[in-house]
Amino acid sequence: MQQLTLPFIPPAATQKLTQDSFSHNGVCREQARLELEQRYGHLLQETAVFNRQIVSFQANKTETLHSWIKYREGFSAQLVALLLQEFGIQPDETVLDPFAGSGTTLLTAQMLGIDAVGIELLPHCYLAWEAKTAVFAYDLAELTAMRQRIQTEQPPPVNEPFPHLTITESAFPPENERALMAYTCWFEQMDVSPLTRQLCRATLMSILEEVSYTRKDGQYLRWDGRAAKIIQRNQTRLSQGKKPVKGIHKGKIPAVQDAFLQKFNQILRDIARLQAENGAGGRQELIAGNTLYTLPTLADGRFQAVITSPPYANRYDYTRTYALELAWLGINEDIFRLRQDMLSCTVENKPKLEKLRRFYRSIGREDAFERVTAVWQENAALREINEALQTRQQLGQINNKGILTMIRQYFAEMTFVFAGLYRVCDSGAYVAVINDNVRYAGEVIPVDLLSTNLAEAVGFRPVKIYVLPQRKGNSSQQMGRYGRRALRKSITIWQKP
Repeated sequence: MQQLTLPFIPPAATQKLTQDSFSHNGVCREQARLELEQRYGHLLQETAVFNRQIVSFQANKTETLHSWIKYREGFSAQLVALLLQEFGIQPDETVLDPFAGSGTTLLTAQMLGIDAVGIELLPHCYLAWEAKTAVFAYDLAELTAMRQRIQTEQPPPVNEPFPHLTITESAFPPENERALMAYTCWFEQMDVSPLTRQLCRATLMSILEEVSYTRKDGQYLRWDGRAAKIIQRNQTRLSQGKKPVKGIHKGKIPAVQDAFLQKFNQILRDIARLQAENGAGGRQELIAGNTLYTLPTLADGRFQAVITSPPYANRYDYTRTYALELAWLGINEDIFRLRQDMLSCTVENKPKLEKLRRFYRSIGREDAFERVTAVWQENAALREINEALQTRQQLGQINNKGILTMIRQYFAEMTFVFAGLYRVCDSGAYVAVINDNVRYAGEVIPVDLLSTNLAEAVGFRPVKIYVLPQRKGNSSQQMGRYGRRALRKSITIWQKP
């Protein structure tokens, strides 16, 4: 492995990288957070190599293979390739992504002939990865014949309703909802290979948002004003003398057949191109499960690198953002369990540390649980943050008290993740974690430096913290009450000695 050599922009030529204050108007103590800036400030490096486009899904929108299925919370293949190159990872080594999403780390490693392992909880991500990782195994002749059938035939109508969740009711124009279920049943009954059936299912899943009255927007689905849900809500509001909800307008909603064929044609072009290049390589494995419980079961020292982006501490609930996909997959009664199994990044997550303690006891590692617990409980900056949020809550400035629980649990759980990564990493392995700093009720939480502090406490050596030139903004509510505050978006780099 080699020392990182990315070209850097001198911080003085751009924006100030460190923070001078963390508590708006000095309401709460901030000394521990300032000490983090002093301790790790020299690691902050602003680089032109990374930007918001490649440290997000944006750069994947036009990428061969990676653009098949949209995953807004992901990062780009370009970012993974850059980091693998800088870490000096070779084809006989293995990279881990414990929050694999739709599999960008694994798929990029596959194209480079590098082994990779991922862990992912959400089932729609697993289907996306299964479809994409089989790119070199598809029968192009069979897929071409399938496209011809879809162009010239209509699926027989079915009586089976779309398996809606409460929050997805009326998400589709009625004709599209009927067509979605007709195509779903048709693909299941066709006499085709399992891989072709899998690709058709993944393609159909990929167009759900496009053929709906919804649009993913942060932690919510935004609704078109033509949806029956919005129309009914506005009728009620008008009867109460209230202003109607405007809703968005997506323009013309495409028919299912048209949207499917457009996406399927793109996928076929990508498959033909990649199979012609014959670039498959490396062994890939995606483990379906919860990182908090899966990571402790992996072998010691197995990985030479980690590249990941955990859910951010920003209240985004992926079970709502991807409600259409999860509903279509039949995740109905299990949706609440799935939400609770996620890393605590939403205000609805209930405490899970006692359950985690029982798990560690069941695998004979309760001593490890106690050591990790001591790390996060004794962290001065985390205690200060928790106390500051409690003060803001008492002042009536926290709009949801679940934020306090979420932040406390988030960093506790992330400490278990960091300790698990330390154990499964080989000596000399690099770890890259992409995350955003956040702000609640005027209190800035330096996620990058706090995470680095916790990672160092479990054994890692902090190496660098790459800061994107573009800073993250604040919500309109935050700016209205506490003013605008630019927040770092960072890639923290650590190494196991």
